[in-house]
Amino acid sequence: MEMTLKKELLEFCKEIAPEAECVFMDPKQAVFEECVKMNCFYCGKYGRNWRCPPNLPDIDYPKMFSEYDEGMFVAFTFDVTNKAQYESVRNESSVTLHKALLQIEKWFYDHNSSTAISFGAGSCKLCKGGCGKERCNNPYMSRSPLEATGVNIVKTAAKFGIDIKFPTPEKLMRVGLVLWQDPIL
Repeated sequence: MEMTLKKELLEFCKEIAPEAECVFMDPKQAVFEECVKMNCFYCGKYGRNWRCPPNLPDIDYPKMFSEYDEGMFVAFTFDVTNKAQYESVRNESSVTLHKALLQIEKWFYDHNSSTAISFGAGSCKLCKGGCGKERCNNPYMSRSPLEATGVNIVKTAAKFGIDIKFPTPEKLMRVGLVLWQDPIL
C-alpha cells in the first residue's frame, strides 16, 4: 500500500477511534498455534456462537493469511480497576472494537480493496440477546475472533510492538486485526 494511502488510513482511524492504537503488520508473520484453537474448546461460547468454533469454515488459515499483502492491528485499552463494572466493560469493549473494524473494512471497500477482512477479539457480542438459534442474526456484520483462526495474538502482536499482558488487573486490551490485498490500480 502506498504511503499516502497508509497515511490516509491512519487519519481515518484517528477520526473514528481516536483512542485506538493502529499498528501495521505483515500477515505472513502471524504465529499460528493449534493450542490457541484448543482454548476455544474450553470457552463457554464454544458451539453457541455462529462466529466461533466449531462453526468456522474449514479454511487453511495460515494459507489464507499469506494471500493478504498487509494488515493492521487495532488495539483499544480499557480501565478495569472497578471490578463491579468488569463484565460490562468486557462486553462494551468488544463491541467498540467490532464497530471500528467494520468501519475500517468499509474504508477499504471504498478504496478499491473488496477482499479486506477483519477479526475481532473474543466472541461476537453484537446481539444483545445472544446468537440466533438457527443462524447468525447479523451475518454481514458479525466477525470471528482472531484467536479462533489459531493466531497466537500475544506472540504475533509482540512482533509489531504491542505488549499484551495477562492477567488484566487494571487494563483490558482488545486487539483486532484487519487484513487486505493491495488494490489493483
